[in-house]
Amino acid sequence: MEINFAVVLLMVGLAFLILFSIWYPQTQKRKIDQSVRALARMSRHARRHNTLVRYYNGTPFVVIHQRRGLVYMYAGRLVTRDQLVRLLGNEEIVRRAEREESQLAPNPTRLTLSS
Repeated sequence: MEINFAVVLLMVGLAFLILFSIWYPQTQKRKIDQSVRALARMSRHARRHNTLVRYYNGTPFVVIHQRRGLVYMYAGRLVTRDQLVRLLGNEEIVRRAEREESQLAPNPTRLTLSS
């Protein structure tokens, strides 16, 4: 009886090992695909607004100057300024990106020329 229990336990362990070796690489691939999709989403958004994806310690983020003001993007989703500072851990990097975007922003004045 004990030999049969040991064999069954060995078979269950082997089955678990085989299933884990199939499942784990798939989850890692899914995580990589998700990060690539997020980077592509940020890149499209940055190109649409004539800016670029910035990196800080290997972490991509985007700061965009739009009509409603500065818009921040991290990991493929829009975030607030406070969230971006907390995620990056450095406010100076966000300030520098804001300064660069403010210099590149169009002049919001509306001039009407009468003829």
